[in-house]
Amino acid sequence: MYFEFMSDLDEYFCEKYAHYDRICTLKGYRMPKMQDSKVDEFGRTYAYTLPAETMRLALQENKTELLAQLKNQMTDKSFSFSFRPLGFFAMIGDNFSKNSFRKWKNIVFTKYGLTDGTAIEGITIDQKIWKKICKGKYYPTKNLILSIALLQGISVADTSDLLAVCGYRLDFTEVRDVVISYLLNKKITNASMRQAALEEYAVSNLFIKE
Repeated sequence: MYFEFMSDLDEYFCEKYAHYDRICTLKGYRMPKMQDSKVDEFGRTYAYTLPAETMRLALQENKTELLAQLKNQMTDKSFSFSFRPLGFFAMIGDNFSKNSFRKWKNIVFTKYGLTDGTAIEGITIDQKIWKKICKGKYYPTKNLILSIALLQGISVADTSDLLAVCGYRLDFTEVRDVVISYLLNKKITNASMRQAALEEYAVSNLFIKE
């Protein structure tokens, strides 16, 4: 199913996607100028490297064709359904740390009127595992945090905080992270629209019930 917002998502993706090694191998991609020179106040000429953002799809004249080519190559390799238990000393540290998932989860969930129970409505996860995560015995996976954020309409900033305390971040070299960032920024919570965007970019390894 096609929605009007998909063209806006494509534009966002071309602007933000930063896996340059993958981008520059696309057929028809034109490698941009990466170095330039300037004359300083003393009349000396020096060379400098242009930012990596110069390589993004948004700056390619044939970006539509390149994006279509890239989409045909996409497969979701972000499979991470294994939950790591915290070690003994990590659990002790978690009890005293202000930056633990358990504590940040409570802050964010309260902000959105969520409880540990309602936060995982629509999420595929074993209840015993979730209870251990909530008690600080297991680490959540990145895909679990992103899945909860998508379903519950959590902002990019709050999602980034939850990711950070677990050692993760939104990484725009990952297709999944770019697409989810767009959905969160635009506050797209409609299930059909969300699923269409995820399918368009082959994002599949989430914990969201279909």
